[in-house]
Amino acid sequence: MWRDDDAGQAETGSSGGDPCPVWDVIGSDRAVLGAHVQSLAHFGVRAQIGEASATPSPITPVLCDGRNRVVVRGLLDATPARTAALLVFGINVAQVRAALLLAGVDDVVSPRIVPYELAARMLAAQRSRAAASGIIRLAGFTFDTGLRQVCWHGEPLPLMPREFDLLLVLARHAGLPVSRDALLNTVWRTAFDPGTNSLEVHIFKLRQRLAVLGDVVRIDTVKRQGYRLVSAPQPRG
Repeated sequence: MWRDDDAGQAETGSSGGDPCPVWDVIGSDRAVLGAHVQSLAHFGVRAQIGEASATPSPITPVLCDGRNRVVVRGLLDATPARTAALLVFGINVAQVRAALLLAGVDDVVSPRIVPYELAARMLAAQRSRAAASGIIRLAGFTFDTGLRQVCWHGEPLPLMPREFDLLLVLARHAGLPVSRDALLNTVWRTAFDPGTNSLEVHIFKLRQRLAVLGDVVRIDTVKRQGYRLVSAPQPRG
């Protein structure tokens, strides 16, 4: 549930494990851009006013005022090279929004969108871009599925391949128990219980790895239900 209060801010900003990248907010009306930067900060999205005359880096997420057609056209021309999200705001006409989406923009919104929905859409686009590049952020962890590396709030956490797979499955269901059968099926790729203690051994090793993080994250054994990852939220800096 999204709420325009401190609890809502915490929910919106918790979507990523690492600090969110800074968005460039681009357009011709600096007063409008400044208002967006201030309102987005309330919902955990870091943003700054970008220069409309300069081409943003392809790794920098961009929120662009759709009324500035020259800038939008330039951003669309650079779409094939972009790895970061591109959102356009201020478009009233549905056909124009559809055309921009088909042209490669990650999301397009009308001028009437409220700040917390805009923040949510920006974070969702950011997650989609990250997932497409093999980056998954869950429960405070950032998983690089290509390199098979994981970080906890930006700090590397060395894991063996099986430990990486176990943590990823548990993080996908953080706060909920995951059964032994489900873990064996997902991580060991077996449809039956082989009757060994391999899972318990790897859970033990994973707990040892997580111990360096202190009390902020742990794996609980839930009787007759499996294992549950418990991750404490981190305070904002």
